[in-house]
Amino acid sequence: MQEQWKPVRGFEGAYKVSNLGRVRRIKAACGTKVGKVLKPQPQRDGYLLVNLHIAGVLTTKMLHRLVAEAFIPNPLRLPEVNHLGSLSDCRASMLEWRSKAGHRRHHMLHNGKGVFFKKQSGKWIAQCSVEGKKLHIGVFDTKQEAINARKEALEAIPYIL
Repeated sequence: MQEQWKPVRGFEGAYKVSNLGRVRRIKAACGTKVGKVLKPQPQRDGYLLVNLHIAGVLTTKMLHRLVAEAFIPNPLRLPEVNHLGSLSDCRASMLEWRSKAGHRRHHMLHNGKGVFFKKQSGKWIAQCSVEGKKLHIGVFDTKQEAINARKEALEAIPYIL
């Protein structure tokens, strides 16, 4: 895939973002050179942030959001950007716009949480949260059975953008 560059919204004269998840300076300032690619800062939760300077003001932005705003159409005006893989992979091809509920559903399907071992019974419990309410899925002999049941239950929820 060939790298394409577009202006960063709100910073059009100073920065460009690429479809491969990189940000570069297009105007010299603060002792930096034109063309310098910024080094994103990883956060504990896995998201990448970049610091943008304009008129002496520092602004921190989430890298995946800058890429999505520049390269992914959002005709439904959905509010959240979802990663289709690792949180550190900010390529446009690995991002999509989602509603809050759709983002939560995708996260529940792919994060592996919601299955835990109950010492007293020696069994595995599967649960999930739907619209803020805890949903008990069942009790299982093995962790894999609990994971499979949870995934099945989540997939049965109607698709949400």
